[in-house]
Amino acid sequence: MTNVSYSQPENIFTDRPDQTESPLTVGRGFFQAELGASIEKTREFSSVIGTFKVFNHSYPSVLLRYGVANNAELRLGAEFLQEEYRNIEVDDPNTTGLGPLTVGTKIKICSEKKYIPETAVLLSVSVPFNKESPFQSDYTGAEFRFAMAHTLSRIFSLSYNLGGEFGSGSPGATGIYSLSLAASLLKNFSAFAELYGYLPEKEIPDHRFDGGITYLIDKNLQLDLSGGIGITKESPDYFISTGVSFRLPE
Repeated sequence: MTNVSYSQPENIFTDRPDQTESPLTVGRGFFQAELGASIEKTREFSSVIGTFKVFNHSYPSVLLRYGVANNAELRLGAEFLQEEYRNIEVDDPNTTGLGPLTVGTKIKICSEKKYIPETAVLLSVSVPFNKESPFQSDYTGAEFRFAMAHTLSRIFSLSYNLGGEFGSGSPGATGIYSLSLAASLLKNFSAFAELYGYLPEKEIPDHRFDGGITYLIDKNLQLDLSGGIGITKESPDYFISTGVSFRLPE
Protein backbone atom coordinates (compact mmCIF):
# COMPACT_ATOMS: atom_id res chain seq x y z
CA MET A 1 0.00 0.00 0.00
CA THR A 2 1.23 3.47 -0.86
CA ASN A 3 2.47 5.82 1.87
CA VAL A 4 3.22 9.53 1.74
CA SER A 5 7.01 9.57 1.78
CA TYR A 6 8.85 7.69 -0.93
CA SER A 7 12.25 7.45 0.74
CA GLN A 8 13.25 4.03 2.11
CA PRO A 9 10.62 3.49 4.86
CA GLU A 10 11.52 3.13 8.53
CA ASN A 11 8.28 1.21 9.12
CA ILE A 12 7.16 -1.87 7.23
CA PHE A 13 5.71 -0.94 3.86
CA THR A 14 3.64 -3.46 1.91
CA ASP A 15 2.28 -4.12 -1.57
CA ARG A 16 -1.04 -5.24 -0.09
CA PRO A 17 -3.96 -4.78 0.35
CA ASP A 18 -4.39 -2.61 -2.76
CA GLN A 19 -3.65 -3.88 -6.26
CA THR A 20 -1.27 -1.03 -7.06
CA GLU A 21 2.31 -2.12 -6.55
CA SER A 22 4.53 0.40 -4.80
CA PRO A 23 7.84 1.56 -6.30
CA LEU A 24 9.49 0.97 -2.90
CA THR A 25 11.64 -2.09 -2.23
CA VAL A 26 12.08 -3.70 1.18
CA GLY A 27 15.74 -2.68 1.59
CA ARG A 28 18.93 -4.69 1.48
CA GLY A 29 19.01 -7.63 3.90
CA PHE A 30 15.36 -7.39 4.94
CA PHE A 31 12.90 -10.27 4.59
CA GLN A 32 9.19 -9.50 4.40
CA ALA A 33 6.13 -11.77 4.27
CA GLU A 34 2.68 -10.55 3.21
CA LEU A 35 -0.14 -13.02 3.96
CA GLY A 36 -3.80 -12.65 3.07
CA ALA A 37 -7.17 -14.28 2.64
CA SER A 38 -9.99 -13.15 0.37
CA ILE A 39 -13.44 -14.06 -0.91
CA GLU A 40 -15.20 -12.78 -4.01
CA LYS A 41 -18.66 -13.42 -5.38
CA THR A 42 -18.18 -13.84 -9.10
CA ARG A 43 -21.54 -14.65 -10.67
CA GLU A 44 -24.93 -16.39 -10.45
CA PHE A 45 -26.37 -19.14 -12.64
CA SER A 46 -29.96 -20.18 -13.22
CA SER A 47 -30.67 -23.79 -14.12
CA VAL A 48 -33.44 -26.37 -13.91
CA ILE A 49 -32.41 -27.13 -10.31
CA GLY A 50 -32.47 -23.47 -9.25
CA THR A 51 -30.22 -20.44 -9.01
CA PHE A 52 -26.76 -20.90 -7.54
CA LYS A 53 -23.92 -18.53 -6.72
CA VAL A 54 -20.19 -18.89 -7.38
CA PHE A 55 -17.58 -17.69 -4.87
CA ASN A 56 -13.81 -17.68 -5.23
CA HIS A 57 -11.65 -18.00 -2.10
CA SER A 58 -7.94 -17.44 -1.62
CA TYR A 59 -6.58 -18.67 1.72
CA PRO A 60 -3.86 -18.04 2.10
CA SER A 61 -2.14 -15.90 -0.49
CA VAL A 62 1.57 -15.51 0.25
CA LEU A 63 4.09 -12.99 -1.05
CA LEU A 64 7.69 -13.31 0.17
CA ARG A 65 10.13 -10.46 -0.50
CA TYR A 66 13.87 -10.26 0.13
CA GLY A 67 16.06 -7.23 -0.47
CA VAL A 68 19.21 -8.10 -2.37
CA ALA A 69 20.12 -4.39 -2.60
CA ASN A 70 18.59 -1.10 -1.49
CA ASN A 71 17.04 -0.72 -4.94
CA ALA A 72 16.23 -4.36 -5.79
CA GLU A 73 14.33 -7.26 -4.27
CA LEU A 74 13.44 -10.84 -5.10
CA ARG A 75 9.80 -11.94 -4.89
CA LEU A 76 8.03 -15.29 -4.54
CA GLY A 77 4.25 -15.65 -4.52
CA ALA A 78 1.74 -18.49 -4.21
CA GLU A 79 -1.87 -19.02 -3.14
CA PHE A 80 -4.32 -21.78 -2.32
CA LEU A 81 -7.59 -21.34 -4.21
CA GLN A 82 -11.14 -22.62 -3.87
CA GLU A 83 -14.13 -22.22 -6.20
CA GLU A 84 -17.37 -22.71 -4.26
CA TYR A 85 -20.86 -23.29 -5.68
CA ARG A 86 -23.66 -22.40 -3.27
CA ASN A 87 -27.36 -23.29 -3.43
CA ILE A 88 -26.74 -26.35 -5.58
CA GLU A 89 -27.22 -29.98 -4.54
CA VAL A 90 -24.16 -31.87 -5.75
CA ASP A 91 -21.82 -34.29 -3.99
CA ASP A 92 -18.88 -31.88 -3.92
CA PRO A 93 -19.71 -28.22 -4.60
CA ASN A 94 -16.10 -27.06 -4.12
CA THR A 95 -13.03 -27.12 -6.35
CA THR A 96 -9.69 -26.54 -4.59
CA GLY A 97 -6.03 -26.41 -5.54
CA LEU A 98 -2.84 -24.39 -5.72
CA GLY A 99 -2.40 -21.55 -8.17
CA PRO A 100 0.80 -21.11 -10.21
CA LEU A 101 4.03 -20.17 -8.44
CA THR A 102 5.08 -16.59 -9.19
CA VAL A 103 8.78 -15.69 -9.20
CA GLY A 104 9.99 -12.18 -9.87
CA THR A 105 11.88 -9.05 -8.96
CA LYS A 106 11.27 -5.36 -8.30
CA ILE A 107 13.96 -2.87 -9.33
CA LYS A 108 13.89 0.83 -8.51
CA ILE A 109 14.56 3.03 -11.54
CA CYS A 110 14.49 6.58 -10.16
CA SER A 111 13.54 8.64 -7.11
CA GLU A 112 10.77 11.22 -6.99
CA LYS A 113 11.89 14.69 -8.08
CA LYS A 114 9.42 17.49 -8.82
CA TYR A 115 7.18 16.14 -11.61
CA ILE A 116 9.15 12.91 -12.03
CA PRO A 117 7.50 10.10 -10.04
CA GLU A 118 9.26 7.54 -7.89
CA THR A 119 9.48 4.65 -10.37
CA ALA A 120 10.24 0.94 -10.29
CA VAL A 121 9.77 -1.95 -12.69
CA LEU A 122 8.38 -5.34 -11.66
CA LEU A 123 9.15 -8.45 -13.70
CA SER A 124 7.73 -11.89 -12.94
CA VAL A 125 6.92 -15.30 -14.38
CA SER A 126 4.11 -17.62 -13.27
CA VAL A 127 5.19 -21.25 -13.31
CA PRO A 128 2.65 -24.13 -13.37
CA PHE A 129 4.03 -26.78 -11.01
CA ASN A 130 1.10 -28.98 -10.01
CA LYS A 131 -0.74 -30.58 -12.93
CA GLU A 132 -3.41 -32.00 -10.60
CA SER A 133 -4.63 -28.53 -9.60
CA PRO A 134 -7.50 -27.14 -11.74
CA PHE A 135 -6.11 -23.63 -11.21
CA GLN A 136 -2.81 -24.28 -12.95
CA SER A 137 -2.26 -22.89 -16.43
CA ASP A 138 -0.88 -25.12 -19.17
CA TYR A 139 1.78 -22.52 -19.96
CA THR A 140 4.34 -20.37 -18.22
CA GLY A 141 3.12 -16.78 -18.00
CA ALA A 142 5.05 -13.51 -17.84
CA GLU A 143 4.13 -10.10 -16.40
CA PHE A 144 5.72 -6.66 -16.27
CA ARG A 145 4.61 -3.49 -14.51
CA PHE A 146 5.89 0.01 -14.13
CA ALA A 147 5.07 1.21 -10.61
CA MET A 148 5.02 5.00 -10.12
CA ALA A 149 4.10 7.29 -7.24
CA HIS A 150 3.85 10.98 -6.31
CA THR A 151 3.78 12.62 -2.89
CA LEU A 152 0.87 15.09 -3.03
CA SER A 153 1.08 16.44 0.53
CA ARG A 154 1.94 15.43 4.07
CA ILE A 155 -1.26 13.36 4.14
CA PHE A 156 -2.00 12.25 0.56
CA SER A 157 -0.07 10.31 -2.09
CA LEU A 158 -0.96 9.04 -5.55
CA SER A 159 0.39 5.87 -7.12
CA TYR A 160 -0.31 4.08 -10.38
CA ASN A 161 0.75 1.03 -12.39
CA LEU A 162 0.87 0.26 -16.10
CA GLY A 163 1.82 -3.13 -17.47
CA GLY A 164 0.78 -6.34 -19.14
CA GLU A 165 0.77 -10.10 -18.81
CA PHE A 166 1.15 -12.88 -21.35
CA GLY A 167 0.38 -16.59 -21.45
CA SER A 168 -1.40 -16.73 -18.08
CA GLY A 169 -4.53 -18.54 -19.20
CA SER A 170 -6.23 -16.06 -21.51
CA PRO A 171 -5.48 -15.86 -25.25
CA GLY A 172 -3.14 -13.06 -26.30
CA ALA A 173 -1.88 -10.28 -24.05
CA THR A 174 -3.72 -8.60 -21.16
CA GLY A 175 -3.12 -4.97 -20.25
CA ILE A 176 -3.03 -3.99 -16.57
CA TYR A 177 -3.66 -0.59 -15.02
CA SER A 178 -4.29 0.78 -11.53
CA LEU A 179 -4.66 4.16 -9.83
CA SER A 180 -4.62 4.49 -6.04
CA LEU A 181 -5.05 7.51 -3.74
CA ALA A 182 -3.72 6.92 -0.22
CA ALA A 183 -4.02 8.96 2.97
CA SER A 184 -2.24 8.82 6.33
CA LEU A 185 -5.20 9.33 8.67
CA LEU A 186 -3.64 8.88 12.11
CA LYS A 187 -0.28 7.82 13.47
CA ASN A 188 -0.84 4.12 12.78
CA PHE A 189 -3.80 4.16 10.35
CA SER A 190 -3.74 4.63 6.58
CA ALA A 191 -6.51 4.32 3.99
CA PHE A 192 -6.79 4.09 0.22
CA ALA A 193 -9.29 4.22 -2.64
CA GLU A 194 -8.41 2.59 -5.95
CA LEU A 195 -9.52 1.98 -9.51
CA TYR A 196 -7.90 -0.88 -11.41
CA GLY A 197 -8.55 -3.31 -14.22
CA TYR A 198 -7.48 -5.85 -16.79
CA LEU A 199 -7.76 -5.39 -20.55
CA PRO A 200 -7.63 -8.79 -22.33
CA GLU A 201 -6.80 -8.71 -26.01
CA LYS A 202 -9.70 -10.95 -27.02
CA GLU A 203 -12.13 -10.75 -24.10
CA ILE A 204 -14.31 -8.20 -22.29
CA PRO A 205 -12.38 -5.79 -19.98
CA ASP A 206 -12.59 -6.24 -16.22
CA HIS A 207 -12.72 -2.95 -14.26
CA ARG A 208 -12.97 -2.77 -10.46
CA PHE A 209 -13.07 -0.27 -7.59
CA ASP A 210 -11.88 -0.95 -4.05
CA GLY A 211 -10.77 0.68 -0.83
CA GLY A 212 -9.35 -0.29 2.53
CA ILE A 213 -7.31 0.49 5.63
CA THR A 214 -4.05 -0.63 7.22
CA TYR A 215 -3.07 -0.59 10.88
CA LEU A 216 0.58 -0.52 11.93
CA ILE A 217 0.99 -2.52 15.16
CA ASP A 218 4.70 -1.74 15.29
CA LYS A 219 7.35 -0.89 12.73
CA ASN A 220 7.63 -4.53 11.57
CA LEU A 221 4.01 -5.71 11.78
CA GLN A 222 0.89 -4.53 9.90
CA LEU A 223 -2.76 -5.60 9.58
CA ASP A 224 -5.06 -4.74 6.67
CA LEU A 225 -8.70 -4.91 5.60
CA SER A 226 -10.15 -4.06 2.18
CA GLY A 227 -13.10 -4.64 -0.09
CA GLY A 228 -14.50 -3.61 -3.43
CA ILE A 229 -16.98 -4.08 -6.25
CA GLY A 230 -16.84 -4.96 -9.92
CA ILE A 231 -17.78 -2.36 -12.50
CA THR A 232 -18.08 -4.33 -15.75
CA LYS A 233 -19.98 -7.47 -16.67
CA GLU A 234 -16.90 -9.68 -16.42
CA SER A 235 -15.99 -8.38 -12.94
CA PRO A 236 -16.97 -10.04 -9.64
CA ASP A 237 -19.99 -8.60 -7.85
CA TYR A 238 -17.95 -7.85 -4.73
CA PHE A 239 -14.82 -8.96 -2.89
CA ILE A 240 -13.38 -8.72 0.65
CA SER A 241 -9.81 -9.29 1.82
CA THR A 242 -7.85 -9.23 5.06
CA GLY A 243 -4.21 -9.89 5.83
CA VAL A 244 -1.14 -9.55 8.00
CA SER A 245 2.41 -8.60 7.00
CA PHE A 246 5.64 -8.79 8.94
CA ARG A 247 9.26 -7.85 8.34
CA LEU A 248 12.43 -9.41 9.71
CA PRO A 249 15.35 -6.98 9.98
CA GLU A 250 18.80 -7.88 8.70
